[in-house]
Amino acid sequence: MKKNLYPLMLALLLLTQPALAKDKNTAKILVGEWRCTQNLTPEEGINLSVEYIQLFTAQRNFTLDGTMEISFTMEEMRQMLGGGSLNYLFEGSGSWSTQPKRLTIKTENANMTPNSPLAQQMHDAGIMDVNDLRDMQSEDAFIINSLTRNSLTLTHEEEGFTTQCSRTK
Repeated sequence: MKKNLYPLMLALLLLTQPALAKDKNTAKILVGEWRCTQNLTPEEGINLSVEYIQLFTAQRNFTLDGTMEISFTMEEMRQMLGGGSLNYLFEGSGSWSTQPKRLTIKTENANMTPNSPLAQQMHDAGIMDVNDLRDMQSEDAFIINSLTRNSLTLTHEEEGFTTQCSRTK
C-alpha cells in the first residue's frame, strides 16, 4: 500500500508546485505602496468614493490611510441633510495573505474621523457615530483581476465592487 501512495503523493506535489510558486510571485509583487480607489453605489441615490494609500509589507502586514466621501444624488436626501456629501478620514492596519488569483485582507483595527462639517454634525448627533467603527475587524477576500509591477485591479468576492490601484513606491 505504501508503494502505491508514493507516486500519488509525488504527482500531487508536482501539481501544486506551480500554484505555490505563482502565489509567492504574487506576494512578492504586492509588497510596496499602492494608491487605490473604489467607487460604489451601496443604495440608489448614494455614491461612495474611497481613496487611500495601502502599504503591503514582506511580513504580510499592511497599513492604510485615506479618505471616504459619501455623496447624495437624490435632491430629497440633499435637502434633508442640508448638504451634498459627508467626508471622512480613515486609517487601519492588519494582515494579508494570497492564494492563486486571490488576496485576503484581514483588518485588525480601523479608525475613522469626520472631515466635513456635515459629517461632524451627523457624528455629534449620533446618527453616523464613527466611534461605532473604531477598532473594527473584518476579513475581505478579493479576486485579483490583474497584477503587474505598477497596477493592481481587484474585485471584492462578496460585494462585487472593483478596486483600482497604482504603485507609488
